[in-house]
Parts: sequence; C-alpha cells; structure tokens
Amino acid sequence: MRLPDFLIIGAAKSGTTTLYKYLCRHPQICMSNPKEPDFFAIDHIYDQGIDWYSSLFSEAGLKQVCGEASTTYTRLPKFPKAAERIAQVLPKVKMIYIIRHPVDRAYSHHVHEIKCHEQKPKTTFEEGIKERSYLVDSGNYMKHIEQYLQFFPRESLLIMLMEDLIHKPADTMEKICGFIGVDDKIDLVQNSPIAANQAHQDAQWFLRSKITSPLRAIPGVLFIANLLPQGVRDLAYRVLKALPYYRKQGEKQSYLPPPMLPETRQMLLEKFSEPNLRLAEFLNRNLSHWNQ
Repeated sequence: MRLPDFLIIGAAKSGTTTLYKYLCRHPQICMSNPKEPDFFAIDHIYDQGIDWYSSLFSEAGLKQVCGEASTTYTRLPKFPKAAERIAQVLPKVKMIYIIRHPVDRAYSHHVHEIKCHEQKPKTTFEEGIKERSYLVDSGNYMKHIEQYLQFFPRESLLIMLMEDLIHKPADTMEKICGFIGVDDKIDLVQNSPIAANQAHQDAQWFLRSKITSPLRAIPGVLFIANLLPQGVRDLAYRVLKALPYYRKQGEKQSYLPPPMLPETRQMLLEKFSEPNLRLAEFLNRNLSHWNQ
C-alpha cells in the first residue's frame, strides 16, 4: 500500500499550487492527482477509507516518494481533525507549510471563493469575513503550527514563505527537496519559473467570465466551446472584448470584487500583530513587513 511520504498542508492562496507544480517536475516524486484530496480534513472523504486514499499513489514508481497538497489541513477551526488523523495514519510523514502575509492571503482567499462560485460575485470582503471566519482564521499560522506540534516533532515540519518561492525559487526548491529526501540538485525551475494563480490572472478570469457569460448561457454553446482548441476560444474572446459595448465598460477592475476597505486592513493588521510576532520568534525571522 502506497501512502504519502510528505504533505503540503497549506496555507491556501500562499503558493501551494506553484509548489505542487514544481514538485511534479521531479522524477523522484509522485504527486497525487487531484492536487488536493482533502482526505484527512473532510469527514465524508475520510470515510472513503485508507484504500481509496492509497489508490491516489498507485502509479508511483518503487523509488519515488509520494506527496499531496491539501490546504484544508490548516484551516482551523473549520477542519479540526486533520492533524490528529494525519498523526494516526502517517506518524513519520514530513510536512511543508508555505505561508504569506496573512491579510493579503485572506483577501486572495475571498477572491478565489468568488471565482469558484462559493460566494456571490459582488460579495464584499467585509461580508465574506463576517460569514466565513476561516478566511481570517487560516492566517493565524502559529495556531496551526502549535496544533501540529501536539502530534509531531518540530523536525517533521518545514515552514516556508511564499515570497521566497517567488523571488528565490531555485534556492527554495533545493531546500524543500533536501527536506523530503530527494535529489536537491535537479533544476526544477528549468528557466521557466512557475507562478500559478496570480492576482492579475484572477482579474483576467473575472473579465473573461463577464464577457462570455451571455454566450455560455445559450444551450449547447458550452459543449461546443469545450471541443474547440484553446487558441480558437482565445481568439473569440479577443473579438468579443474589442466590441464597442465592452470597450465602454471601462477598466477590467469593474468586474472584480470590491477591494478591501482601508479600515478593514488596519483592523486585521492589529488582529494579526501578536500571532505574527510569535511566528517571527518561532522562525527566527524578521516579519515586520507583515505589519503594513
């Protein structure tokens, strides 16, 4: 039975997709498909059993190590059982926790949920954090770290910053590969750095979704569109975007969710101040730029 040797446990909207894609390039690693099975977090998925979970790694070679990346594993208090379940099934697993500025992370998570139709398009960030407290709670990184340290030794957990993955991808991936026990000299950046799920991509998605939604509502159009090559669909989008009606709609920001209010940002900066200070001491790293 194959089970993962390492897990990317979060945090959501902190570069986990980018990290997952880099690791998929390594010949000594087999990553799960889907990226986020959420096995240890979500009850009805956990109830499918260990054999189902193991099947996600059935294609792994004998000398490959296996991994998966479920950000629900650091989403307290929404999914409180993840750490304990992981400890019961994978007591020697290694875990990578990639984190970012907690206020920026929260807003990015809010935008992501709108993009995935989990919130209404014009839901404000203020409404979002009121209705879904985990948007903020997920950024209390020390709370999640302390949860895992109840079940695992400190050396089981590697904590990285998203900014390092973006600005120093080769060095960061070398450190991660060394941590999970694969060849850390293989070039995973390959002169083509990965930057998945960037903010400007969200902006383009909202604009494209708004422009094409009337067409997609016509019966049969979505089915036909899915049969067309991506280049043809991109050309059709550019033609629609150039029409006078859409040119008059102004900048693409008009299609985006409302921005965070300045007073909301200040409130969250104050809320995260103490947890960030404890995290900085724990990591022995200067995180003062997270106070802005």
